[in-house]
Amino acid sequence: DALHFLDIFLVEGCKAIFRLSLSLVGLLSKKELKTINFTDATSWWNAIKAITLSPTFSFQKHLDKKVYPRFGKATRRYPKRRVLSRMIRYNEQWALDNMPVYIDQTPPKPMGYIPGKPIILAKPALVRSNLVKWLPVALKSTKLDLIYSTENDGRSLSAFYEKCKRTKHTIVLIEAMTKSSNNKVTIGMFASQSWNVHPTSYGDGECFLFRADPDAKCFHWTPDFSSGFDDIENQVIREQFMVARNEYLAMGANADGTNGLRLDQDLNQGESYPALGFGNEPLAGENMKSFEVGTVEVYRLVRDVDGKAVDGEVDDSVWNLGGM
Repeated sequence: DALHFLDIFLVEGCKAIFRLSLSLVGLLSKKELKTINFTDATSWWNAIKAITLSPTFSFQKHLDKKVYPRFGKATRRYPKRRVLSRMIRYNEQWALDNMPVYIDQTPPKPMGYIPGKPIILAKPALVRSNLVKWLPVALKSTKLDLIYSTENDGRSLSAFYEKCKRTKHTIVLIEAMTKSSNNKVTIGMFASQSWNVHPTSYGDGECFLFRADPDAKCFHWTPDFSSGFDDIENQVIREQFMVARNEYLAMGANADGTNGLRLDQDLNQGESYPALGFGNEPLAGENMKSFEVGTVEVYRLVRDVDGKAVDGEVDDSVWNLGGM
């Protein structure tokens, strides 16, 4: 019987499921509706299950008589749209008035990471738990794979670009330190495109800035629909998602030349100002717009299901031009 219905579904599509759903709702008679005390959706479907799981219930007969009646007065029409709309509004209001509202406050499972690499900034579970909340939905089921670290690959932008030039969707983690104290703040940015020296700004609205620890916050980019054609300059500044030069690297911009997050050529100094589009706070703290940089790490994303990079495996022979 179930296979029979699947055949129908392959022919009619979702309409078949709609027909079946309406017919199941109609299994309860008016008399039964009055006598059974329904407190929530679960009690309703329990009553439906009691009927459909009964030994006397025949799914094939139900299809013939209720879902697809063949002739005579048994033919039923779909309710008109205004009737369905009224029923939906009534049921939604009933649910708001009678159903308890549950808010899932369970913290998300932290992102995993590829073992065997000397990770530092992404090691705390809280940092990885926050990252998985902020990533786009398509990238949540991924692990972190370290591809650059100042501790192992050298402290320079040239080394940074060399390690990151082939990889899109990277997370940059930065250890920001103040000169006056030993406080350390982990901040960073998510880049939708690969980091390469580029004459103009690039990237897209998937980029975001964040503070991972302490006081974790994420600042996604938002477009400004209120500005018109006369405000082109402001719009151009707002869309400076990624800026990669030989002298510095940055994300987000302002008319005065400051950035949402910026690192110098030697990855020793950084700055963070509120940036157009991102609406971020100074990431290292209100009184830490400029800061010294400790460890810098860059991670690519690897799928949980097969262990491959989200942008596909890179064939190094493609990039080896020595024989040409």
